[in-house]
Amino acid sequence: MIMMRLGYRKSTTVLSTQQREKLDRTIAEGFSLCQAAGCWRRIAITGKKRDEIVLQDGPVLRSSSLAALLAHSSAVIFMASTVGPEIVHAASDAIARGDGATAVIYDAVGGQSADAAMNWINDFVGSQLSRRAEKLTAHRFSPGFGDFPLENQNVLYSLLDLGRLNIQLTSRYMLIPEKSVTAVAGVEVT
Repeated sequence: MIMMRLGYRKSTTVLSTQQREKLDRTIAEGFSLCQAAGCWRRIAITGKKRDEIVLQDGPVLRSSSLAALLAHSSAVIFMASTVGPEIVHAASDAIARGDGATAVIYDAVGGQSADAAMNWINDFVGSQLSRRAEKLTAHRFSPGFGDFPLENQNVLYSLLDLGRLNIQLTSRYMLIPEKSVTAVAGVEVT
C-alpha cells in the first residue's frame, strides 16, 4: 500500500537495484519512527432523522450520508488512531535538508501506518461486537468526508478525549500530528 501511495506501478515503474534498496531502507526507517496508538468508544443512538443522528447525552452529528449509513444502527463506534509526531518531524527535516524523496516516502509510511492502525481498531471492535451478535457497518465515515462536515472533528475529539493520545485539534478542525485519523461506524444486530 505504501508503494501505491508513492505512485509505484508494477508494470511501468522501473527502479534500479540501488533505488530499490534506498526505498526499502527509507520505508524501514519510517516504520521505526511510527508510534501507533488509538482508542475507541461506543455511544448509543437516541434519535435519528433524515440528516442527523442524536447521541446519548446530547451530541448531534449532521450528515444525510452518515444518517443513511447508520439507518439500522443502535449505537455508534467512534475510533481514532495516530502514529505520533516523529515521522511528521522527520519528513519536515528531510524537506529542510533538500531531500524531498525521503520526505515523500516518510509521508506515505506515516499515512499508511495511521490507516493500518485504524483498520486494526476496526477489526478489534468488530471481533468484540461479534461476541454479542452485533457487527459494524460495512463502511466508516471520517469528518470531512462527503456531507459529514470537518467541524464534527470537534465532537469526536471531545468524546474520545484525544488529548490523552497527545493529539491536538486546530481551530480549523485539523488533527496534529497530521498522521492521525478519526472515524465513525455503526453497530448493527447480526
